[in-house]
Amino acid sequence: IENFSVFCNHITIVPTIKAILDSPDLHLDGFLGPGHVSMVIGTAPYEFIANFYRRPMVVAGFEPLDVLQSIWMILKQIKEGRAEIENQYTRIVPEAGNDPALAAVGKVYELREFFEWRGLGSIDHSGVRVRDEYALFDAERKFAIPNIKIADPKSCQCGEVLKGVLKPWQCKVFGTLCTPEMPLGALMVSPEGACAAYYQYGGVKRQERP
Repeated sequence: IENFSVFCNHITIVPTIKAILDSPDLHLDGFLGPGHVSMVIGTAPYEFIANFYRRPMVVAGFEPLDVLQSIWMILKQIKEGRAEIENQYTRIVPEAGNDPALAAVGKVYELREFFEWRGLGSIDHSGVRVRDEYALFDAERKFAIPNIKIADPKSCQCGEVLKGVLKPWQCKVFGTLCTPEMPLGALMVSPEGACAAYYQYGGVKRQERP
């Protein structure tokens, strides 16, 4: 097969969470863990969040009741003064992860030295690249793709939102210059992003605020 290429921008979650937790201006009380990632890596890699940073995490499913129950589980931990890694999505996510999937990922990909995140900057070992054995399918090597860095507009405050410093609607451009139809920041681009979710379902739009 010669007409198949992969432009790899896959990311790793643990170094990224650690970078957020190490931020001096962190304002997050807990985490909803991603079910789709966790069904591959399991829940064990998250233990450092509770053990070293004393923050609770609940790995959540994607149905509305999954999310509601997971939020309740986090609030219950906070109320009881606990910091644990709990798994709400037990029907899908195993503690030790999916061995065949992990083996396949390890066979094809290797860690990058660093990866550039919109809103967070460069984070060590937070992305992967195609291994040399599969260079034939690596678009970065086949097509000599330039390493172009495109910074978020200075008015965009995605980093502060990710760290809990700001609510999405407190961003200077939320709902005015930055909307799902014309997004500026990463958190408005994806329908799963915090800003897009606030805009669509939060009942708060910037232009409606006094």
